[in-house]
Amino acid sequence: MKRPVASFILALVSVILAPILFFIEFTASFFAAMVTYEPANPLWIKIIVVIVVILIGLLSLSVPVLAVIMGVRARANAKLVPTEGAGLATAAIVIAGIVTVAVAAIQLYIILMGL
Repeated sequence: MKRPVASFILALVSVILAPILFFIEFTASFFAAMVTYEPANPLWIKIIVVIVVILIGLLSLSVPVLAVIMGVRARANAKLVPTEGAGLATAAIVIAGIVTVAVAAIQLYIILMGL
């Protein structure tokens, strides 16, 4: 059964990837602030820069959420068919859940910092 292992690996990847994406998003938000503040830049460039920051934020949130979804499906499948892997799927759910909460808090911080 590869699903619990895949969800666990994706949860661990989200632990490693979340701080990296947070740093990239934080830097991009400062760049977006500089671009949007400059009156000489056209409106379409300002919109593109803001959309890029939003997409980076969605990417950083989608990785742990995908790990949670995969973990829930793998746990349900492991409980339905009497095989091993329910514990690994539960660990993936817990790890990805903690990362999801942390990333959501970071996103809220970045949004409130921009106000």
